[in-house]
Amino acid sequence: MKHELELKLQEDYSFMKQNRVSDERNTYRRFGCECGNGWYKLIQKLCQEITEKYAEYQLSVDIVVLQVKEKFGKLRFYYEYEDTHCKFQALDFIGDASVRFAPEKTKEEAKQRLRKEIAMIVRKYERKSDSICEICGGENATLRNVSTRQYYIKTVCDKCYEEYMRKQTNT
Repeated sequence: MKHELELKLQEDYSFMKQNRVSDERNTYRRFGCECGNGWYKLIQKLCQEITEKYAEYQLSVDIVVLQVKEKFGKLRFYYEYEDTHCKFQALDFIGDASVRFAPEKTKEEAKQRLRKEIAMIVRKYERKSDSICEICGGENATLRNVSTRQYYIKTVCDKCYEEYMRKQTNT
């Protein structure tokens, strides 16, 4: 994703801050969003919903973003919470198979409900990514093989697919 778009996310959502230090273990803070510009609005809306959900519960934001990327042609948004020790949120497999782990139970009932709702928000936007073009952000995109040499899939619209494939064959 373009640096300017990442800076806008950081400006609008404190939990999206990066530091780009080479020895940082947090992949998001080190590399930023590892996906195309077309998913900027999708990620922005996801962050907005998370922020609104914290405000609704009147709790301070304690989410830590670990990685934002494209995997198997879909958006993946991995995160943890400041007070949890589980660094493992999901397993993704080729196709539609994936496992998402529920947040661990907390002592506070409201925090537990909030975390379940955040997990549902993240899943919703990950699912939405399978119809939003990763390149231009257009709707009605589909999952396609975008490599002439190997199986590499992206969610792209017709126009971006044709342009992407044209560039692949010219290289």
